[in-house]
Amino acid sequence: MKPCGEEEEEEGAAGGGGDPWKECLEVAVQLALRAGQIIRKALTEEKQVSTKTSAADLVTETDHFVENLIISVLKEKFPSHRFIAEESTAAGSKCVLTDSPTWIIDPVDGTCNFVHSFNSSFEC
Repeated sequence: MKPCGEEEEEEGAAGGGGDPWKECLEVAVQLALRAGQIIRKALTEEKQVSTKTSAADLVTETDHFVENLIISVLKEKFPSHRFIAEESTAAGSKCVLTDSPTWIIDPVDGTCNFVHSFNSSFEC
């Protein structure tokens, strides 16, 4: 499995010494902060809510938007990486495990609280 930026590491630093996963972590943190801002703003707005497998299994337009944002940025930055994402999988995307780095994505953890604007689970 090739970590993030491994090609640059091979070309740049003989002997390496750097963390090959550092770029992945930095991108993930920036995406999490960006997603958090979107979710925090959406907490105060009216939500379009749908159900997936049952009345208690909720999904919002924010779930879809954030998941699409995360996947699109990661695909652009790391084209060889794979994704297993909650909403895409619920919509029928297959989970295929390979040796490629794979991101597991749950765009809004606690959608039920989010739908009812219970923001205590979103406070840092």
